Amino acid sequence: MLSAVGWGITELKLSAIQDTYLFRPVVTSDAPDLLKLVSQSSGGLSSLQPRLAFLKDYIASSEMSFSGKKPLEDPHKYLLGLFDTRSDRLIGCAAVKTQIGKDSPFINFDIKGDGPDQCLQASSRFTGATEVGSLFLHPDFRADGLGRYLAKVRYLLMASESWRFGDSVIAELRGICGAEGSPLYDHLFEYKLEKSFLEADAEYYDRNPDTLGDIVPIGCIETCEMPLDVKASLGQPHPSGIGAMRLLQREGFIFSGTIDLFDAGPIMSAHRDTIRTIMNAKTGTIIASPSGSQGVPTLIASGKVNNFRAVLTPAKASENGLLVLPEAAHILGAEMGGDVRYWQAEPRRTAAQETLVKAHL
Repeated sequence: MLSAVGWGITELKLSAIQDTYLFRPVVTSDAPDLLKLVSQSSGGLSSLQPRLAFLKDYIASSEMSFSGKKPLEDPHKYLLGLFDTRSDRLIGCAAVKTQIGKDSPFINFDIKGDGPDQCLQASSRFTGATEVGSLFLHPDFRADGLGRYLAKVRYLLMASESWRFGDSVIAELRGICGAEGSPLYDHLFEYKLEKSFLEADAEYYDRNPDTLGDIVPIGCIETCEMPLDVKASLGQPHPSGIGAMRLLQREGFIFSGTIDLFDAGPIMSAHRDTIRTIMNAKTGTIIASPSGSQGVPTLIASGKVNNFRAVLTPAKASENGLLVLPEAAHILGAEMGGDVRYWQAEPRRTAAQETLVKAHL
């Protein structure tokens, strides 16, 4: 599930090498730092429980996935960390998961019909899809616009070897929930489980798949008689996740009509090859040059899945290649003259350009 990361959608300003950020796979030695990071969450980050044993298991699974030694048809988890290169501090994380629902049930509610005929029906329609999630950014860095790039690096990972990832890509947004509960969970499940929302949300990820079916309602659940707050929560993101939803929409994700089983958050979906960052990413030759400092913030990725790394750094596209500062190229670990995949934001139009475009519409 996507966290309430307090997305900074303002354009990130990188002026020098000290503003270079590194993205790389999280490894076992990062586990204590990852625990400190996710402990900053206020709840709802179900896929990254703030328990060291849980996180070590997650990282071990991720390391095996990055190694490329697991059969392709098995579920994979790729956990990426975002590091401040000035302090080598882990400040964020994000993940891509494949074959969801294959090793543990991925059951949600489809919203069927509308008006007085609307109902909820348990569904596992996304079994086998690829999911982007487990995204969390440290509160101290949320004003810098880094959330946008932390989300995008997952798409560059997918583009490095697209055949490893399913055609259908989803993102599960956190719904209306918190320490006080969640309207849908409180209405349908609390009396059955006798647990608070946060307790049940945590247990859901550790639950024996054979017993999960015991709590899932069978048949259609009419919504017309539900309390107003429950109906209003269906398919709505948590207020702090509205920015995340907008970023997904900019990538081409749409609401799938399916919601989370407990908190009713919307599940967004897109076709892998139509995700805009994947479509608009360019390839080029990397060139170390002081002129790179005159460039714009650029997300640059090198390698395949088994040696994937990326940086966010100032870079300048030229006829000969992508110019980056030597220090940034070193952090990326890319060979000079080697090919990289990169994404740069389109330059904003001036007022005069906007007037000219509108005149030709």
